[in-house]
Amino acid sequence: MPERKLKKHQKEALSAVRELGGNATTRQIAEKVNRSVNGVSQTLGALWLFVHCLGGKGGEAKWKLWEGV
Repeated sequence: MPERKLKKHQKEALSAVRELGGNATTRQIAEKVNRSVNGVSQTLGALWLFVHCLGGKGGEAKWKLWEGV
């Protein structure tokens, strides 16, 4: 899934993770993009080519960009 074909919310979530240093919780990302934690969690789950979950539950789940993204 090339990044240019991502939906608006997906691009925003990826940008937020980058701006937060490449490693952030779902809650931090949600606050940055002004969306619900649940919505951001679903968006990040669909972005498995770009990010992976390091663990945690709900808003405290940690996400990290894959190397080279």
